[in-house]
Order: sequence, then C-alpha cells, then structure tokens
Amino acid sequence: MLLEETNFWFNNLMTVEDLSPEAVKFLDAFPTDDTPTDFSRIEEIRTEAVTNFAPAAERAIERHAISREDTEVAGIACERIYCTRTKASTGTLVYLFGGGFIVGCPYGDLPIIGALAELCQIDVIAPKYSLAPENPAPAAFNDCMAVYREVSRSAVGRLLLAGESAGGNLALLVAQSAVSENIRLPNAMGLLSPAADLRPDSDLFKPTYTLDPTLSPARTSDVLAAYLPGIDPKSPHVSPIFGDMRGLPPTIITTGTRDLLLAMCLRTARAMHRANVDVHTRVWNGLWHVFEFYDDYPESAESLSEIASFLNKNS
Repeated sequence: MLLEETNFWFNNLMTVEDLSPEAVKFLDAFPTDDTPTDFSRIEEIRTEAVTNFAPAAERAIERHAISREDTEVAGIACERIYCTRTKASTGTLVYLFGGGFIVGCPYGDLPIIGALAELCQIDVIAPKYSLAPENPAPAAFNDCMAVYREVSRSAVGRLLLAGESAGGNLALLVAQSAVSENIRLPNAMGLLSPAADLRPDSDLFKPTYTLDPTLSPARTSDVLAAYLPGIDPKSPHVSPIFGDMRGLPPTIITTGTRDLLLAMCLRTARAMHRANVDVHTRVWNGLWHVFEFYDDYPESAESLSEIASFLNKNS
C-alpha cells in the first residue's frame, strides 16, 4: 500500500471499542439464514419483510414525529417523509432504500429515514423504485435517476443524497451520473454499507465471510443473479466502484467489522480518496451490515447522529 493510502486509513478509519449489551444480545439471538431465495414466492417474501419491518417503522414514526405522504416525482411513485417537529425544512434529501434489489420500501427504512429527516431538519423524497426479478437492472437505477433529476431541478435549499446497501449502490450511481450529466450535485452524500461491487466473487467478502448474522455470500450471489441477468457485473453502470469517482460530493461511508461488505466498503472509500473526493469512513467494531437499520441498541442512534452531523456540516 502506498504511504499516502496508509496515512489516509490512519487518519480516517475510526473504530468504536465496545459493543452495547443490546448489540451483544442481538448477535446471540439473530439466526443466520443461507436458504436460497425462492423467487416463485417473491410477493410473499416482500409481504413478510414489510410485516417484519413494521414494529421498528412504527417506533420510528413516534420517535421522530414522522409524517408520510404518497407522491409522484417524474412519474415514479415516492414517499415524502418529514419530521413534524421541524419548523422549516432546510432542503431535500433523496433517500434510496436497501433490500438486495428484490425487496424493500421506504416504510421499512423509517428507522434510518426518520432519524435523518429530524436530525437534518429536511424533507425526504424516497422513491419506490422497481424491484427484481420482475424488473432487473437497470430499471431500479433508471427510476432513481429520474427522481433525482427532477428533485435536483426543483429543490430549494440543500440537496442531499443517501442510501443503504443496494440503495447505497444506487445512490453512488446516481451521483456519478449527476456529474457526467452536469446537473446539480448533492451537497453531501451518505452511504451505509454500500454494495458498490456486484461481482459474485466470494473473495470480495473476506475477511467477514462468516461473521455477518444478517447477510450471507450464498444469498447475495442468488439475489445478484436475479438482478443482473446477462449483465456484466463489472460494468460501471451497475457496479459504481468501477465508475468515475471524480467530482463527487463529500461522502460518509459507514460499515462494521462484521459487515459482509466491509472490504467492499473500504475499497470504495479508497477509490473515492484516489479521485480526491472528501470521503470519511466510519468502521464500527463488532457490528454488521447496515446495523443502523436495527433501532433497539445505542450504536444505531449514534451512527445516524454522526451521519447527520457530516451531512449538515458539508451542506
């Protein structure tokens, strides 16, 4: 590794030493599932996911005084989400949910979206983008980019962009396309465990291959095959780590030492650093893929507070 890269990691790689009792309890109780996805049940799987999301989503609505409205942006169904305690919005955050490109919705991500809406005092536009396998790549990106283009033209005040996991992949693709199209860029960007490299290569998941209780290489490869039928996963149009990072806005990337995508997140940060992007990487000791999604332990709230602080500072 070059000296400048070594200095970069010493200066920017921050760790937290101890897990809370709540996080330890989660690790002890959470069952790792390597069962292949049965795509004949995809609608049922999505319904089950929403049911599982609901308790945390409802807690987030109460905790952050959230109001939700269905809306349409550039012909794409979206949710507008905002904190009713905010006296005056400071702008717009486009937030892209995760779920492996096959499940997910803005409602399920309310523990993250609600916190950012309140802490950033900002309106959130969250597209309900197309899901695979019915709508493989590039359908999800096309939906998200159409929404971002429209919001970038009409947004008053700050413009922020964020997403987690698959949504982090899409957010980075959207930001790269905004640069290439010479349209308004987000003032700052937040990427939570972004899936920036979609190659089905088990080596990409070392050294956390067996450590993540929420994500497994087998299921990841299964899902990516449905999202990328006949598409080269090294294409920069689906794997933004292979795209042009030059000109991107200040970015914070969060991950954990148990995150299946830890190495991928670090490689993404390094690629951005090499392109002279102001990128800050937060690695949480002992935590897993998009741990911010789980709202019942203090590390989640602390990370979301740090993400919001970064976005506020840089916009």
